[in-house]
Amino acid sequence: MAGVTIGAVIVLILVGGLVRMTGSGMGCPDWPKCFGQWVPPTDVSELPVDYKTRFQVAGKEISDFDAFKTWVEYLNRLVGVLIGFFTLLTAALSLRLRREMPKVTALSVAALFAVIVQGGIGAVVVRTNLHTGMITLHMIIALGINALLIWALLLSYRPLLGPVRGKSLPRKLKALAWAGVGVMLVQIVLGTQVREGVDEVAKAMGEAERASWLAGLGTGYDLHSLFYYVVALMVGLLVWQIRPWLDKIPGTSLLLGGLLFSLVGEIALGLGMHHLGIPAWMQPLHLLGATTLFATAFALAGLFTLYRQVPHHEVDTIENRVATLDV
Repeated sequence: MAGVTIGAVIVLILVGGLVRMTGSGMGCPDWPKCFGQWVPPTDVSELPVDYKTRFQVAGKEISDFDAFKTWVEYLNRLVGVLIGFFTLLTAALSLRLRREMPKVTALSVAALFAVIVQGGIGAVVVRTNLHTGMITLHMIIALGINALLIWALLLSYRPLLGPVRGKSLPRKLKALAWAGVGVMLVQIVLGTQVREGVDEVAKAMGEAERASWLAGLGTGYDLHSLFYYVVALMVGLLVWQIRPWLDKIPGTSLLLGGLLFSLVGEIALGLGMHHLGIPAWMQPLHLLGATTLFATAFALAGLFTLYRQVPHHEVDTIENRVATLDV
C-alpha cells in the first residue's frame, strides 16, 4: 500500500504540472468546493451572473469561466483526495506493525499528517491567487511525503534484505548517496523558482512570445542549467563507488538503473526545452523526471543506510537474519 501511495503521489505531481502548463491553477477559485459546488459546472450558464465578483480572489475579480481549466484543476483535487485515502489506509495497515516495527508506523502516520498539511496549503495557494512561494512549499512537501513513505517501505522490507557479506558498506558511500539526494533537492528548488519566473514572463510577454521567454528568465535559469553538471557529477561518482556492491545488495541495480534513466531523461528534456522554446508538453514531463530522480536517489541512499554487516555465523537461517538486523 505504501508503494501504491508513492506512485500516486508522483502521478499527482505530474497532474500538478499539467495544471500549471495549461494555466488552470485558478480553474476553481474557491476551496474545497469549486464555484461553490462539489461537482463543478460545465458551462457558464450554470453560474450566477455576478460569479466574477462573487468568487473573487484576493479582492480581485476572477477571469472568464473556462470549463477545460476548471475540470483540469478539479481532477488535480480528486487525485489529491484519492491520495488522502491511500495514505490513511497505509497508516491504518502500519498499525499492525506498531510493536515489531514502530518506526514504520510512525513514518506512515507522519506521512498522513503531511498529506493533511498539504491539503491546507493547497487551500492557501488558491486563496492567495497562486502565490509563488506557496507553490514552491507545496512541491517540497510533496517530495517530503514520498520520502517518508519510501523510508517506511524500506524499513518494512529490511528483515528480508539480508546482511552484507564480507566488508561493510563504507561510510563515504552512504555520505555520497545522501549528498546526491541533497544536490537533487537543491536542483528541484531551483527548478521550481525558474518555473515561477516562467509564469511571470508568460504573463508579461504572452503565449505568442513563448520562444522568447528564456531571454527574460535571468541568472536563475542559468544557475539551474549549470547545476545539472553538479547533479551528473554526483551520480557519476555514486555509480563508480557502488560498482563493487551491485551483486551484494538486492534492489541496488534496479534503483541505480532508475536513477540513470531519470537523469538522462531530465537532461534530454532540459535541452529540449532550452532549444525548442519551452514547449508546453515538456514542462510536466520535466517535473515528473525530477520527481522520479529524487525518489530513486532517496531510496538508494536509504537502502545503503539500512544495511549493515552481520557476522557470517549469525546468518545461517532466515530467523537468525531477522533477529540480528535490529528491525
